Amino acid sequence: MTCLLSLACFARPALAGEAARQLAQAESGLDTPELVAAILGYTVWPGAADRSLTLCVSRTAAEAGAILALAGGPRVRWPLQGRSIDADAAPAAGCDIVYFEGWEPQAQREVLRGLAGRPVLSIGRGHEFCSDGGLFCLATGAAGQRFEVNLDAVARSGLRVNPQVLRLARPRGAGRS
Repeated sequence: MTCLLSLACFARPALAGEAARQLAQAESGLDTPELVAAILGYTVWPGAADRSLTLCVSRTAAEAGAILALAGGPRVRWPLQGRSIDADAAPAAGCDIVYFEGWEPQAQREVLRGLAGRPVLSIGRGHEFCSDGGLFCLATGAAGQRFEVNLDAVARSGLRVNPQVLRLARPRGAGRS
């Protein structure tokens, strides 16, 4: 029932008077690079059919190398170019996907404000990342990665994220004793 309610949130924009941010939450058994690749597979960029996308990853990210390796791998349906970026500095204008990790909170907030309303997929760590305007927020859980989707930020970005992204979640009770 919870997933059905979360899926319905993707299909409709926020109405006046509703909570400021709508979040869909899920837990996945995937590691960070696998989860990032899967999220990319459920996302469509305007005009991306005829061009490659640029994946920008913070050099300070624990799994930066593995995430950047997605650019040369077969797991992503979009042609990708990878680029390392410095934490706390505005990413280059050509970044279509930005993976934030290791940023100072104020610098991260400022960059997310600058990306608001643009077709840039922002993925970062911690609940506050979504509160600050990020699209996908990751956190390490006991059984894998938990993630939240900031539905309002996705709607404003112009990106189309298939609601089936929640299929990345493990069913309740799966893998638990």
